[in-house]
Amino acid sequence: MTNLTTGAFVCIVGPSGAGKDSLLAKARAGLADDADVVFPRRLVTRASNDSEDHDTITQTAFDEGVRDGAFALHWQAHGLSYALPLSVAEAIADGKVAVCNVSRAVVPQVFDLFEHVFVVLITAPPAIITERLRKRGRESSASIAARLERNRKLSAVLMPDLTIMNTGPVEIGGERLVSFLRRAVERTKAAKADV
Repeated sequence: MTNLTTGAFVCIVGPSGAGKDSLLAKARAGLADDADVVFPRRLVTRASNDSEDHDTITQTAFDEGVRDGAFALHWQAHGLSYALPLSVAEAIADGKVAVCNVSRAVVPQVFDLFEHVFVVLITAPPAIITERLRKRGRESSASIAARLERNRKLSAVLMPDLTIMNTGPVEIGGERLVSFLRRAVERTKAAKADV
């Protein structure tokens, strides 16, 4: 399904509690007037909440969507099902840069699907992530410890184009992400012009 001479897919990855959604919200606001960048919403088999920006889908609808080819990308993580709508692939085919929060485990699949892919790792020190996850109140201490170990292993094999250590004001990390996305648009346009 690789699309040639298209836009780009920017994988936003990182551990739960790193602040990915906060930085994505800042980037979305900072690029609101840029029609070349789109921020498709994920579909997740979990009710919406304040700590994660997504649309809710039932497991039945998810299974039907997988069967019918209704998603650009889908995966399972932490007992939940996630999907990105076909509008992601359509936006990239139209030359846009699509910015999506995805599981680190599906990054290789994204590289198989799209020609131009960038990876942004948003992370934080383990102590900060632990505290953020505890404040959410969704996981036990043992579950948080298991996540931290998994994070260590997954992050060790990633080769991101940008790493944001999200420990300061959200405005700083958000501006770094905005600047990177603007460069991604420029690089994608330059690549298209060379074809």
